[in-house]
Amino acid sequence: TNLGLGTAATTAATAYATAAQGTLAGTAIQPNDSPTFGVVIGDSYTETVFALTGTTPAIDPANGGVQTWTLPGASTPTDSIADGESVTIMIDDGTAATITWPTTTWVNNGAAAPTLATTGYTVVVLWKVSTTLYGAFVGNGT
Repeated sequence: TNLGLGTAATTAATAYATAAQGTLAGTAIQPNDSPTFGVVIGDSYTETVFALTGTTPAIDPANGGVQTWTLPGASTPTDSIADGESVTIMIDDGTAATITWPTTTWVNNGAAAPTLATTGYTVVVLWKVSTTLYGAFVGNGT
């Protein structure tokens, strides 16, 4: 049976790797010496850190992928997370305040929102798939 591959069926993969070289965010993409090739990225990625303020902040990944929040008292944030977006929030709750979260499916911690630590940070990750907001407790607290 003829698959119609032409010279692609007999050309070494490294030839295609050489032809596929390019630049990704200032980092050269180089083929390796094996029959297959990969992408080598040497630069690091830096997240923007954003400080939430007040008792009703909008949690919006557009402000930064890492957000900090020192609670001034009982708080009710709003959900400004779109499908496919996520944010990590470091919450400082030295005042023993509470957070009333937007409707969230908590995937750990007994499917419950975390009780915030009153020393250090409680770390929470929020992400959205379709219209469902998910949350995971990943830091200090219970």
